[in-house]
Amino acid sequence: MSESRILDFKPRARSMVIGDIAWLARIADKARAQLEGRIGDYVYPCPADQRFLQEVELSAEAFTQMVSACADDDALIACMRKHMEGRSQ
Repeated sequence: MSESRILDFKPRARSMVIGDIAWLARIADKARAQLEGRIGDYVYPCPADQRFLQEVELSAEAFTQMVSACADDDALIACMRKHMEGRSQ
């Protein structure tokens, strides 16, 4: 992987909401970048990512697997909604 490809990575803004799930866009970008070896200086899972994961009751490993299995944001949103419906209240 070229150095410029790594340096080009920047996750979506903290404020971006997709599928009515705050933080999902940013953490998904970081998980994808981690899987692709292009996360650079970003940290996954950072403390904010860990708070999100705790809130949705997923480990970083489980979330990473979910991201890996989903072809795009729409598929990830569907998986997250299904997971959130099934979690303890």
